[in-house]
Formats: sequence, C-alpha cells, structure tokens
Amino acid sequence: MINYVTISLEQLKKIMAASKKYVVLADIESVRVPFSVFESALEELSRIGEIAACKFYGYSAKRTKDYGEFIQENSYDALSALPKKRKGKLDLRQVIDAARLAQFPNIDGFFLIYGNGDITPLIAYLKAYGKDVVAGVIEPDKNSVLCNKVIMLDAKASTQTVLNAGYKKVNAAPVVKKAAQPKAAPVQYAPQPAQQPVYQQPAQPVYQQPVYQQPAQPAPAPQPAPAAPAQTQQQSEEAAQMALLLEQFNKIIASDN
Repeated sequence: MINYVTISLEQLKKIMAASKKYVVLADIESVRVPFSVFESALEELSRIGEIAACKFYGYSAKRTKDYGEFIQENSYDALSALPKKRKGKLDLRQVIDAARLAQFPNIDGFFLIYGNGDITPLIAYLKAYGKDVVAGVIEPDKNSVLCNKVIMLDAKASTQTVLNAGYKKVNAAPVVKKAAQPKAAPVQYAPQPAQQPVYQQPAQPVYQQPVYQQPAQPAPAPQPAPAAPAQTQQQSEEAAQMALLLEQFNKIIASDN
C-alpha cells in the first residue's frame, strides 16, 4: 500500500520559495513605522523567500529604539541618519548598497523600504541582474508599480505610538480655562471744588530816564580859497617876453611854408 503525502498549496509555495534569498534594505528614518509593522512585513516576505540579511538606514537609539533588540540579536548593520539629509527623502546609501549587492549571484531579490525619490533606474538595474524587487510602502507610488511585489505597511500603525518601543505618544495637554475674573467696580471720583480765581497784581510801569542827546554842531562854513598872490612885475615882464618869442617863432614857421 502506497501512502501519499498531501501538501497544501501554501506549503508548496514555501518549499519552492525556500531557495530564494532576499536582502532587506530599510530606510526607517524616512518611513517611520513601528517595529511591529516592520515585523509583519517580514513575515509576509518570508512566504516567498528566505531573509538572508537586513540593513537599516537612519537608525536612532532614541527615536527607533524598538528596532534595537532585533538589530543586536541578528547582528545586522544599522547606519545613523545623514547629517544633511532632508526629512523623508531618499537615502543614497541605500541605492548604492542595492546596486553593489545585485552583482552577487546568491542573492535572488531585495525588499526595499525607501524614502521619497525616484528609484525607477535602480529597479530596472536590479531586474537586469535577474533580481526580484519587493517594495514596502504605505501608499503605492511610481516606484512600487514597477516592482515584482508590493507589501503594504499599515498606514494607521505608522502614525500610532508604541510606548515601550521608542515611539512615545505625546498627549496634548488639557486646555485649562481661566476662571472669569470679577469685573472691578468702576472708580467714582468725588467732584473737585471749583478753583478760586487767583488775583494777579498788575505790573508796575518801569520808569525809564530819558537819555540826553547833545544837539548836533553846525558844520563849519567853507573857507574861501586863498587868492593867488599877485604876480610881481618881473614875472609879468618875463611872461610878456615869452609870448613875444612864441609869436615870432610862429611867424618864421609860417614864412617857410
């Protein structure tokens, strides 16, 4: 009698997938989900293959400490966030590692949890090496539609908190309404008595002594110019002789012409 062993379809898939080895590259700084969500994604991934290795990007002992125990127990690599990397953006170290590991023939596929950015060239590169690409996303995007499989991460769990695992829930402080302050009674001012007019003594006129001014002195009468002294007789005779010589000289000139 031959005994037949029955194998379910699910078991058959696991046996067929046992030969495939997947490398998990997760940017837990850009896609912040609790470890419980990540662990559920790994369980779904294990249905299609074996998890060969994991590497984490953006690990923080304070913010993502719920991953710490899993990383330490399995001796996985965990890199801290880049100092100048913008929040939620793609980590280029993840892209470089995936392209480098694609050259190893014993790796069959990659499970990528990535930040915001275009990794379509990377997906095409990995497929060119014959690798399966599985995307772990909260919402499908242009990258995930090109992958062989998509594992959805719980969107609600990505925003909820795990108190004992690093995602500390911050409750909003209750709003305390201030008690209404009693209105102060209006201040009543007693009427001020009318002020009595103050008598001001008129100013006394100041006597100013007149300033005595001397009368102006009349200008002295102009003195007549002294008469020219009378010419002496000798001077008169000399003048007459000079006039006679000039007359004779003029006659000589006229006769020559």
